[in-house]
Amino acid sequence: MTDTIAPRLALAKELAQEAGQLAQRMRAQQDGSFSREKGHQDFVTEADVAVETLIRQRIAAAFADDGLLGEEEGHSGSDNALWVVDPIDGTTNYMRGLADWGVSIAFCRDGRVELGVIYAPDLDLLVWARREQGAYIGENPARTAEGTPLDQAVLLLGRSARTSVDDYLSLLKRLIESGLEYRRNGSAAISLAAVALGQVDGFYEAHLNAWDAAAGLLIVEEAGGRSDCGDLDAFLSGGGPVFASAAGLHHEIGALLSVGAEAD
Repeated sequence: MTDTIAPRLALAKELAQEAGQLAQRMRAQQDGSFSREKGHQDFVTEADVAVETLIRQRIAAAFADDGLLGEEEGHSGSDNALWVVDPIDGTTNYMRGLADWGVSIAFCRDGRVELGVIYAPDLDLLVWARREQGAYIGENPARTAEGTPLDQAVLLLGRSARTSVDDYLSLLKRLIESGLEYRRNGSAAISLAAVALGQVDGFYEAHLNAWDAAAGLLIVEEAGGRSDCGDLDAFLSGGGPVFASAAGLHHEIGALLSVGAEAD
């Protein structure tokens, strides 16, 4: 049987790096019209649009029958063979010269994510996975943290303007009282990569869109962790809560977060 995922993975790895380097060049050449505000503290830059256009063109040239769901231009084409792309995840970080931003590319077929690639240009970090074949940093295996006690764990958090401030503050209170440390870096993709690499023990955000997290969720799973985003079709169409962690802490952290079956 022909392996149809391998050429897509090769393209995704090449394209994520090419796209990230384009974004770096455009940032270096920016002027006053480089960005505009979509919502409160939610920005889009000329680079977001240019990077997604590049990715769309390259994928269409290589796999004309595939569909694509992207942050800037929405959904086009097939649902059964679907690329899910965030051209720049962490746009505010990118604009301000912070390193935690990256290109996120996933490919889904028949209701499951088959590959995920995250490239962080300022960190020179390429993290990727293929379903049932493991996760990698460059060409070296990536593994989530193991054996961390809850009171020594570190959780990365996202904050969505689409969710309640009171709920977020209540969550912070529970985390502080538990002894669990938390950080917020402004990029779901980079946060999920950090979980996969064992740099932190988990990541949670109450609402993300599929392009923010589809690649990272698979990478965490293939690195030995666990991830939750609910039903994939619903997540692709409207987003939802995202929780990923080292396997050994999934129940304990999930209970603190009051998410999924872990909260029962």
